[in-house]
Amino acid sequence: MKILLADAGWKMRGGQWQTLYLAEGLREQGHQVTLLLRQGSLLWDLGQRASLETRQIGLITMLACSGRQDIIHVQDSYSHTLAALACRQPFFVSRRVAFPVKPSWASRKKYARAAGFLAVSQAAARELKRAGVSDEKIRVVFDGVPDIEPSRNASHVAGLKSEDPGKMNILMQQSCHLAQTDLILGENLPESLKSGMLFLYLSQSEGLGSAALLAMAAGMPVVVSRVGGLPEAIDHGFSGLVVPNKKEEVAQAIAAIRDDRNLALRLSENARRRYLKHFTLDHMISNTLIAYKELYYA
Repeated sequence: MKILLADAGWKMRGGQWQTLYLAEGLREQGHQVTLLLRQGSLLWDLGQRASLETRQIGLITMLACSGRQDIIHVQDSYSHTLAALACRQPFFVSRRVAFPVKPSWASRKKYARAAGFLAVSQAAARELKRAGVSDEKIRVVFDGVPDIEPSRNASHVAGLKSEDPGKMNILMQQSCHLAQTDLILGENLPESLKSGMLFLYLSQSEGLGSAALLAMAAGMPVVVSRVGGLPEAIDHGFSGLVVPNKKEEVAQAIAAIRDDRNLALRLSENARRRYLKHFTLDHMISNTLIAYKELYYA
């Protein structure tokens, strides 16, 4: 198939990594992939480095390219808007967030133009349904992340350093201080996951939480916020601990894992098993292709 993927992100956040993983995975399965991206973005550079066909995103390229594709799949709000305005055939939209859809007239028209939605979690799907999207037009496709080397034990808590105000770095610091445990925040997540007794990921809202999935791939116990799709990713008490965004309860979860070696080991092993069962790149690619087929004929 000829597949067009559009993503207007400048930085490499979770959604942009998923676009890159999807493009590479579809190509490996023999599909012809074209990427519409912002020239000069990090995703543009990585796409070219991976020898993927990349073109500058915009109304003209969306109009020109969309008529020559079997599948058009937009990955973010801006590319969704472009597709709604200029796409020459049905298109699919990734819904990666769990906050409500805007109730404006323009937003309703934009969402009505899509032939189907690939929601990253049931939490994201629920917001689509609240906005009036029918069940028939929604498929849940979990993120997939690369398999990485299992983490080595250390006494500190690992976390992701982020400029996103929705990622609660201050609450993470307060919680670790209360638990009398060091917190090390890193921008390079695979590197950060090479050590640590657990991975702490707190957020105000989350579609699914690909950073937490990477920690699970590394076999690291995780403590995450009880928001959005995070409780779907982490099975509380089995593969991690899911807590309210309150420093006392976060600190208690950290201390529980630190002070109970058997609990830490059990969460670590189960996190790795859950990753292999649900969140590998192979799962994401195959489930995306299934969604394309089902939504195309819906």
